Amino acid sequence: MNLKQVAAAATMAVAIGSIAAPVRAQNAEGVAAIVNDAIISTFDVRQRATLLLVSSGIESTPEMQQRARAQALRDLVDERLQLQEAAKFEIAITGDQVDRRLADIARQNETDLAGLSGQLARDGVSITTLRTQIEADIAWQRLMSGLYGSRVRISETEIRETQERIAANATRPQYQLSEIFLPAESEPEFAEMQQGAMRLLQEMQRGAPFPLVARQFSQAPSAAAGGDLGWIASSELAPELQPAAAQLQPGQVSLPIRAPNGVYIIAMRDRRAGAAAGATSVVTLNQVVAPAVRQNGLERLQRRARGCDNLESSIAGIQGATIIDLGRSQESELSAVVRESIAGVRAGDASPVVVNGDQASFIVVCARETGGAGVPERDEIEARLREQEMTMLSDRYLRNLRREATIITRAQ
Repeated sequence: MNLKQVAAAATMAVAIGSIAAPVRAQNAEGVAAIVNDAIISTFDVRQRATLLLVSSGIESTPEMQQRARAQALRDLVDERLQLQEAAKFEIAITGDQVDRRLADIARQNETDLAGLSGQLARDGVSITTLRTQIEADIAWQRLMSGLYGSRVRISETEIRETQERIAANATRPQYQLSEIFLPAESEPEFAEMQQGAMRLLQEMQRGAPFPLVARQFSQAPSAAAGGDLGWIASSELAPELQPAAAQLQPGQVSLPIRAPNGVYIIAMRDRRAGAAAGATSVVTLNQVVAPAVRQNGLERLQRRARGCDNLESSIAGIQGATIIDLGRSQESELSAVVRESIAGVRAGDASPVVVNGDQASFIVVCARETGGAGVPERDEIEARLREQEMTMLSDRYLRNLRREATIITRAQ
């Protein structure tokens, strides 16, 4: 069994089970932090730090152990706050739920719960550490869902504007990126995160996989997906990231990049040129055709055209006129003649009448929609916007908990 896969799956898994670190271990160890009335022992910190290093494929050097312990302590403080807040709302947690989720993780890695526990033990990690991490993740998810799930509403205007913005950017260069984000607010924090980012970069240069490092160390919402940002237009990136992304080739990883809210490392997985003009527009077209001798009547109809719903009745007075349904197509895939005819024609309007031999015709743009060429479907955009909103609310809630809590940490 591959432990990297186990821990990576564990980070994304959902499981609940309220199990504290063994009392004997806590009694034998020092106190790393006190979060309100909850103790985090040095044993807890070392266990989580080991899990971070093992699951991200990073060599356990003294320098990386120090970095991992700092990250582990921050994570554990947040998790204690999350569990304490979830308990206030009487979120029920059972051992059976934990076991079912751990069994799911084990099956994903072609083993059973005993095998998973044994593999972790061989690397010096108690299964309790994994259970507690997953418990906090899901307890927090349930709390956020209960508090905000039914209140987050994404309007059709937001969805449409997002589609239009993506479509407008689709003609620009596109990057398939992954990210690692380390948040910072004060200058000391920026210095610490810059150093930490350099150490992570060095480990990845030695072979630690970017997705596993991102899952364990990144603080961005993309961490659960290994830092994957998918395809993104160059102009959609933060200004601080754009110059670095423009220089990266597929397979390359940037140096640490300072942004107003923290430090980034970005990896270029692939890149492509922007879409062709018209590639982000989907049109529905009808063509009205009549004998050339009826050109005058056809031109009057063309000027009055208001969509396709009443075309059948509108052509009744023009002898020999017929309607050809040209269907729904991506505008860039239309023939050059049709594409030129409807260029600049708004939805509901008609192109100028064209005479070709003994026939005259015009094209009505029944509908013009944003889509195609990498523009996500409506449901995908709605889900993305909802996730962003939930993440923002979750981060704000956790910041408030930190601000109001009594947190005492001791030097490690």
